[in-house]
This record gives sequence, structure tokens and C-alpha cells, in this order.
Amino acid sequence: MLDSPPGGNGNGRFDPGETGGLVLQLRNAGNQPAANISAELRSSDPLFAVTDPTASFGTIPSCSTSSNAADPFAVQVDARIPLETPVLCSLFVSGDSYCDTLRLTVTVGQIRPVDPIPDGPRQPPLYWAYDDVDLFYTQHPDFSWVEIRGLGTQLTLSDDQTVQINLPTGFNWRYYGQSNSQLSICGNGWVAPGYTTSSSYTNYALPSTYLPGAVCLNWDDLYPPEGGGVWYYHDAANGRFIVEYDSIPYYGNRTVWDKFEVIIYDTTMRTPSGDNVILTQYLTANGYNSNTVGLQDPAMAIAIQCLLDGSYHRGTAPLVAGRAIKYTSASPTVGIEEQPPVSRALSVSAWPNPFRSAVSLSLGVCGLRNCALRVFDNSGRVVRTLAGPKATWDGRDDLGRTVAPGIYFVRAASGDKAETKLVLTR
Repeated sequence: MLDSPPGGNGNGRFDPGETGGLVLQLRNAGNQPAANISAELRSSDPLFAVTDPTASFGTIPSCSTSSNAADPFAVQVDARIPLETPVLCSLFVSGDSYCDTLRLTVTVGQIRPVDPIPDGPRQPPLYWAYDDVDLFYTQHPDFSWVEIRGLGTQLTLSDDQTVQINLPTGFNWRYYGQSNSQLSICGNGWVAPGYTTSSSYTNYALPSTYLPGAVCLNWDDLYPPEGGGVWYYHDAANGRFIVEYDSIPYYGNRTVWDKFEVIIYDTTMRTPSGDNVILTQYLTANGYNSNTVGLQDPAMAIAIQCLLDGSYHRGTAPLVAGRAIKYTSASPTVGIEEQPPVSRALSVSAWPNPFRSAVSLSLGVCGLRNCALRVFDNSGRVVRTLAGPKATWDGRDDLGRTVAPGIYFVRAASGDKAETKLVLTR
């Protein structure tokens, strides 16, 4: 694949919005030369357009190969095509006394931790998962913790218990096309639309028949009788229903606990499919190593699995304190979306950006002094840890090695506030 600038980004694959050339190699497995071989390439997907469909391969000797490197097919990829879409193509090959039709699949793009995750298996997807480091996409969420302890209603949950509550009048949770006036809350870190008595505590891969259609914030064997309790609250002023797991310990080790929440927005933020927007937020990150994070549909056949037993989906950034994941049927759009004004106690600035030798980082803080700064690469790996509120990053990792040029994320976190800044090295 030839995707050099200006039409491409030079990464050796076709990405949404790119133009480039496709080079194929044909092998003559016969015992006679194949003379004057040419080919025509056709795509089955209008979003993957072959704008120059013909190419010459010349004469291919017996048991030899030849490519169209001197005459590549020209391809234009629409920006709307989802990442990792397999495109079935047909190659009509002809020559002197020879003709054949070959089938091949070209996969568009590759999902990285800075990209959203589609549900599946199916095409096209309905739901997408965006986390707060998906900064190139308008749908990426910002972490902004909503504390409801002492404000909402506390549930009295025994071990492995699920309770059912009625949603407020006029607040329906539409999930995978089904409207629900009830919500089931399980003490083992998941919530389900509608009524269920399931209380599964052993987590599995999604989709799973051990669980109804559900959102798994932190599906694990938790122990809600201890800790700060499980709370729910209807924030009518902001059009959202919130369930918070307040410092709930893990059953196998009661000294380890985590604090996380799910926010279900009402119809004022309804998605293109009519389903509600769902936001999960993680205030702490103490024990996310044997759990499941994601969601699945009521038929238990379609799912997004962000995390399973310490193994992350390639499109998920690691769960750290201050991580946010939004589930919505709004398909990926590259750009910047104006967010409603929120009260922030933490912000990150970087200058110069892009940088060559060093970048100065400063934090806008209100009464905060001990801010942790961590630099992530685009695979979600921490490459450098710095101390705020002001620091200089010299483009090296914690072992003193110069990092490769590219995209990095500086994340500041303090208390219940977190902020991420994209920086570029040259």
C-alpha cells in the first residue's frame, strides 16, 4: 500500500480519508510463462473507491512472481468508513490465453487506544465506546466526577445482590432500541436496563450468556456491605441519572477498593439511534485486574469489551484514576466539539507544541498543589512520570531513552479532577 503524503500519512495502510496506491503481487504457479498479464480491481464498498482500476503486471515467468509497483491501482478511502472495516475486492486477471478472477480483502485502518471501539460482531456498528484520550473525535468525553454520596439514595446491598428501582417519571432508558422504565443495579459492578434478578459475580468475556443486557462498569466479585455503599440519584437539573459505587472493596481482598460511577443521560442528549448516552467514570484505579468493562445488548450477542482480566482492547486506554468512557451510537467524527462550560479545578498547557527537544508543562490549579503528571504514548503505555504543577518534559522516558517522534498524551490528576493534553514530538 502506498499512502505517502500529501494523500496519505505514510503508515503503510489505508486509513479513512486517505488516497493512495495499492500494489499487489501475483505468482505464476504453472509450468509456462504467463504473458502480458493485466488486471482490473473492483471494490464491493462505495466508501473504498478504486479510482484507477487497471494495472499491468507484464509477463510472469513460470514459478515466479510479479507486481504492479510501476502501475499501482489508485484508491480513495472515504472519511466515513469505520476503522478496521474489511473491504472485499475482486481482481479480474487476464493475459495471453489466460483469465481468472481472484478475491481479496483489504482492511481499512487500525484501531489504536486513541480511537473509539465499535460494538460487534456486525457491520455497521450501533454503539461506540469513546474514552477521554480519543481527542481527535468530537464525541470524546471529559472526566468530570459527580459526587452523589449523601445526596442520593443509598442502597442496602448484601453480597451478590441485585435490586430493581423505578426510574423517575418521564425518564426512560432506551438501550439497543428498547425503552425501559426500570433499572437493575448489581453490587458486583454492573447495571442493567429493565428488571433482572441476575447477580452474576464471576466475570466473563462479552458477550456473555451469564449476564443480561448490561453496562459493566467494573464487573467483578465485589463486596458492597463494606465501603461507602452504592448510591443512585436523579440529577433532574442536568438531565441525568447517576449510580455511584462508593469505595466498594473486592470480595477476595477487602483492603482493596474502587470508586466509580455510571451516568445515564436523558433524551435531551439522545443519540442518532434514539438510545441514551451512557458515561462511566473511574475516580480510583486500585484493583482493575480481574474484571470486565464494557456493555452488551439484551440478546447477549453484541458487545463492546474494553477490558477483560487485565487484557485491554487495542482501542482502550488503561484504566487510571480520572478515566472516562462514553457509550453512544454517534459514529466517529474527527474534529473538536464545543463542550458545555464546566467548572474545572485543573487544566494543562504545553509550549511549544509540537516540540523538538523539550516541552514546558504547566497546570492551571485552584488550591491544588500535589498534581501527578504522566505521559502516555498512543498505545496507552506510561512512558514518563513527572511532578507538577510545573514541569519540563525532555522527550525521554523514565529510563532516560529518547522516545520516538509522534503523538503523546500528558495527563494531570489530583483528587477528583483530571485533564489530558495532546502533545506532538518531532
